[in-house]
Amino acid sequence: MLGMYNLFIAYNENAWNGDPLIIEVGRFCEYTDRDIADRFHALDDVAVAELSRLPCIFGYERGGSGTDPKFGRLRAVRRLGNGEIKIEYEIIDLQPFLSEDDLTALSAELGINLHARGFSELDRTHWAVKHIDLFRVLLSHGIILPPWACYTPPPVNIITHRFDVALSFPGELRDEVAPLAKELRSQLGHDACFYDFFYTSQLARPSLDDLLQDIYRNRSRLIVVYLSSDYQSKDWCGVEFRAIKEIIMAREYDRIMYVRMDDGRVDGVLKTDGYIDGRRFSYLDIAHFVRQRIDLLPG
Repeated sequence: MLGMYNLFIAYNENAWNGDPLIIEVGRFCEYTDRDIADRFHALDDVAVAELSRLPCIFGYERGGSGTDPKFGRLRAVRRLGNGEIKIEYEIIDLQPFLSEDDLTALSAELGINLHARGFSELDRTHWAVKHIDLFRVLLSHGIILPPWACYTPPPVNIITHRFDVALSFPGELRDEVAPLAKELRSQLGHDACFYDFFYTSQLARPSLDDLLQDIYRNRSRLIVVYLSSDYQSKDWCGVEFRAIKEIIMAREYDRIMYVRMDDGRVDGVLKTDGYIDGRRFSYLDIAHFVRQRIDLLPG
């Protein structure tokens, strides 16, 4: 499931009442990117199995019932002998969910084309497959989908994976660092940021100090270090900072970004070292600064 969802639009005001819907084969994969349409157009067992794992929006044409769309999932899809498709589904009641007006207001975020061939996608009965992470889009608007509707990529192996950025911080600052980690994951990609809580299962191993030093020293393009008096006293911060000092000794200064949270001393950090004042800038500001720094680094 590659961050996709099914969009069903029907004219009949009695659609989505639990009865199967019948549509013409030609209306399947309308308003769908060509590569996705090619992938699913056969509607064979493999395609149906994958489509059935996607979340669904069940909406109505704007000139029809004027009813708010519904959320749910596919239960069965079958080609009929007369060039039609029979669609069975399950409606899942979510409060809150989208209104009819929301489909128009959020059309760009939902990948809905309001100007295709001179009229809106919301004015035609069809079944589209959208390459959009519906879970993430709706979450940003206060709508929480069930966990099964959340796209999670296959896990990477952190023994070999290379990260764009790694975060080094004491546990006392987790409340400040966690929003940054989530924002960087959103902006840079699912496995672009090394943050310990993203990889809890893989960090439960012997010789963790060796693994962490390899990640920070060799397999992270940028290291963001949250400096504080607590950083100085924490054993695991000391393990991570050993690798950071190796980077400094190699004069790879572009790979280090300091964020200072108080005036506490950290051995190896000098008064002449530059930093971002974490007391002044928000996590969104810091995420922007991280993006700027990463963009300047060689690939």
